[in-house]
Amino acid sequence: MRIDACFDSHVHWAATGEFSERLRLDHLRSPADIAELKIEAMHSRGDWLLGFGWDEAMWPEKPTRQILDKRFPNTPVAFSRCDAHALWVNSEALKRSGLWQTEQAQGLGGRIEKGRDGWPTGILVDRACNSVVRLIPKVPSLSLRRHMLLGAKIFNQAGFTHIRDMTCDEAQWNEAFRLDESGLLTLAVEEYFKLPSLSELDPVLSTAVAARHAQSRNLRVMGVKLFLDGALGSEGAWLSKCYHGSASRGLVLWERAELNEVLRKVWEAGLEVAVHAIGDQAADFITDVACELKSKKIAGPLHIEHAELIQASTIVKMQNLQVICHLQPAHWLSDRRWLKQKLGDIADCAFPWRRLQESGLAFDFGSDSPIEPSSLARTFQALRESAEAGIPRLLGSPASHMSHRDLAWAPNSFTLVQEEAPTQVVFRGEHLL
Repeated sequence: MRIDACFDSHVHWAATGEFSERLRLDHLRSPADIAELKIEAMHSRGDWLLGFGWDEAMWPEKPTRQILDKRFPNTPVAFSRCDAHALWVNSEALKRSGLWQTEQAQGLGGRIEKGRDGWPTGILVDRACNSVVRLIPKVPSLSLRRHMLLGAKIFNQAGFTHIRDMTCDEAQWNEAFRLDESGLLTLAVEEYFKLPSLSELDPVLSTAVAARHAQSRNLRVMGVKLFLDGALGSEGAWLSKCYHGSASRGLVLWERAELNEVLRKVWEAGLEVAVHAIGDQAADFITDVACELKSKKIAGPLHIEHAELIQASTIVKMQNLQVICHLQPAHWLSDRRWLKQKLGDIADCAFPWRRLQESGLAFDFGSDSPIEPSSLARTFQALRESAEAGIPRLLGSPASHMSHRDLAWAPNSFTLVQEEAPTQVVFRGEHLL
C-alpha cells in the first residue's frame, strides 16, 4: 500500500520528543513501585522531577501524595497521567503551588481530589494542574530544539511525512522556523497555537497572525486550539450523563460567551478554530455555539479534536457547519477495557467514524502522540479489532483518512506500507526510511 503525504492529524510535536526522554511510569504495577524507579538527571527540570504515563485503572490501589513523600520528601514531583489531564504530585509540590490549603477553590474546569480527612490526595485534574505547571521552569531553547528534532525523527520512523501539531506557542514557532530555514525539518507541519484562556486570546492571535505571514516551506499556521473538556480516563470529559458510580458529568473549561468571542475573533482573523471535545456534551455544546454564530452570519472552519463520543443529533447539526473531526482510533485500544463500565449507554456513540462517514462529514485519523504512539500499525489494529467488538466498521480503506488533503504540499512525499508497517518513507524525494 502507498499512502501519499502520510498524515498524523493530531499530535503534540515537541512533547513527543520530550516525553520520550521523560521518566516513564506506564510499566508500574502499583503506585508503590516508584520506590524502584531509576531516576536520571534528564528526568528533572530545575529542581522538579517530572514523569509521565501512570494509570490508576491498572493498579490495585490509588496513588497518593504520601506514597511520593516517602521517596521524595523535599523534591517537588509532578507525574502526568497517561492521558496528560491529571497530575500526581507530592506534598512539596502542593505546598509550593498553594494547593495545600483545604479551602482552595476548585475553579472552572478543575478538580482537586481530597481524602476523607479533607486534605488533598495529590491528584489534580485539568485546570487544577495549572498552579503546579506554572512553577515548573520552561524548557530552554536548546532543549526545545532537541525535542522537536527528536519528535520529527519519531514521526518519520513511524511513517509520517505530514503532521498537525496542536501545541504551538511563540517559542516553539521560532525554533520550528529556524529548523526549516536551516534545512533540518523533515516534516510538513500544520501549526495550531494553544489558547489557555480568554485573557490570552488577543496576544495568541497576534502571534499566530504574525507567524502566518512568516511561514516557511514546510510550516503552515492554521489557527488556535483550546480545551473545552478533559479526558475520559480521568473523568474530565464532559458527558450528557454522569459517569457510572459518580455524581459528576465531567468538566467544562469554557463558558458559552467566551467561546462565542473566541470563534468570532479567530474567524475574523482568517484562522481556524480547533476544539478539544472528547465527551458527547462537549461536542454538542461547541456545535451549538457555532450554529448560533452562523445564524448571525459568522462562520469559519471548526475542528473537533478527538470526537470520541458524538450523539447522532449532534452529527445532524454538524452537517450545517464547516466541521472536520479528528479521531484517534488507537484510543479505543486503551479505553476499551473500561469504556462500557464507565460510560453506560453513552458508550454506544463512541468512536463514530462510520456514522461520520455516512453523514458526509470530513474526518482524519491521528494518534495524539505522545499520549498514544504515532503508529500506522496501531491505527489499523484499532480499526480492525473495534469492528470485531461491535463498533460500526469503516467503509473503504483507512488510508483515505491518513493522507493530507493537500497533496501538492511537500510533493513527492509518500509512505509504502507492508503488513501494516512502513517499509519506505520519502519526504520531498529524500528517503528517510
